[in-house]
Amino acid sequence: MADDIVVVKAPVLKKMAVKKLTEASMTAEDAGTVADILIFADLRGVHSHGVLRVEHYAKRIRSGGINLKMKLKAKMLKPTVGLLDAQGGMGHIAAKYAMGEAIKIAGKKGMALMGVKNASHCGALAYYARMAIDAKMAGMVCVNTDKCMVPFGGSKSFFGTNPFAFGFPGKKDSILLDMATSEVAFGKILHAREKNIKIPDNWGVDAGGNKCSDPHKVVSVVPFGGPKGYGVAVMVEALTGLMIGGVFGPHLMEMYGSYEKRRNLSNFFFVIDPSVFGAQPSFLATTQKMIDELHAQPTAPGTEKVLIPGEIEYRNMERYKKEGIPVPRSVYDFLSK
Repeated sequence: MADDIVVVKAPVLKKMAVKKLTEASMTAEDAGTVADILIFADLRGVHSHGVLRVEHYAKRIRSGGINLKMKLKAKMLKPTVGLLDAQGGMGHIAAKYAMGEAIKIAGKKGMALMGVKNASHCGALAYYARMAIDAKMAGMVCVNTDKCMVPFGGSKSFFGTNPFAFGFPGKKDSILLDMATSEVAFGKILHAREKNIKIPDNWGVDAGGNKCSDPHKVVSVVPFGGPKGYGVAVMVEALTGLMIGGVFGPHLMEMYGSYEKRRNLSNFFFVIDPSVFGAQPSFLATTQKMIDELHAQPTAPGTEKVLIPGEIEYRNMERYKKEGIPVPRSVYDFLSK
């Protein structure tokens, strides 16, 4: 229903988010960083990772489950490999720091890998891949999440949605892929609950492992593409929980519940400077050529244009910057108190 949506300009929405986060004892600087990342997601139309999350963060902070005094200091294990212990701190702050450090190192060494352990939710991974793109570098980001997805062939949650993002720069346009290994991110089901609307029955299953179109009854999401998505989820878990944090799937601290306990998610940030393989103008131009040729491909019936990963979100961002961001009334009411 239109009455259930409030359209808010991005700068106004950011101020509202910062206010609620600072009221929960976060510093103005950190609150500004978190709000930037949330607004970035909302502008792209990925509302499941936008300001919808502020209420949860505030509750977890007040309950003691997020450490607001973590020390941002990565331990360099090798010249191009570092590890940050986020000490249960805000995932957005830790992730932005880690990606920033990886970009600096890659600029000098050609590539870099930064791991983060013991972090809380870090929001939309596309934000960090975008940081690499802005530095004219390729970036890959992964994170493991607490259990909410059934393994292929199973009926009970084991892995999280285990998302990953990949960014690669072009001369004018860029490739920006951000996806969960589940059919959809669980946040989209939360968003459907907020709007009280039905969902496709291939998004998740109920307590009995049956397909379900009622978001209020969904207890687990399913892997995209069946065994293929399941396999990618295992890969993400290996690169994060197994390799960096030592904690996986059902052993991760839950997001919704145990609010007084710090979370222990792990992040993987890998950055490559493509110029190590040739002059920068060359790879930027070649990437743009590929994108332009994809755009020029003949389309299937019902399709207007062949797009690249991230292009729909880019169009959303341009539109929402002008028109404002649609926010569920319940979320707006919380932020405006």
